Amino acid sequence: MLVAIPVSKLITKATVKAWVAARPEDPPTDPKAVDTNWADALVWAGLTGLGTAAGNLATTKGADTLWRAITGRPSPRPKPPKQKRKDKKNAAAVL
Repeated sequence: MLVAIPVSKLITKATVKAWVAARPEDPPTDPKAVDTNWADALVWAGLTGLGTAAGNLATTKGADTLWRAITGRPSPRPKPPKQKRKDKKNAAAVL
């Protein structure tokens, strides 16, 4: 959370500033509004999607860097999801 909240606020401000730099109007935050056209809605969706991906990367890398700085060790990796066991009854039903 030490990294995610500031990164989120920064990405939100950056996407709005990028939109306003390209177009003088406010971004189309409500795609269902009657006055929103398709082109604006699609460009805004792409811009916010790019911002979300960049924010996710910055948060992950920033948290890893912060963890290493505090502990001096690599950050723990997530455990792979457990595979569900198939019981014989369900396996027979699939066949």
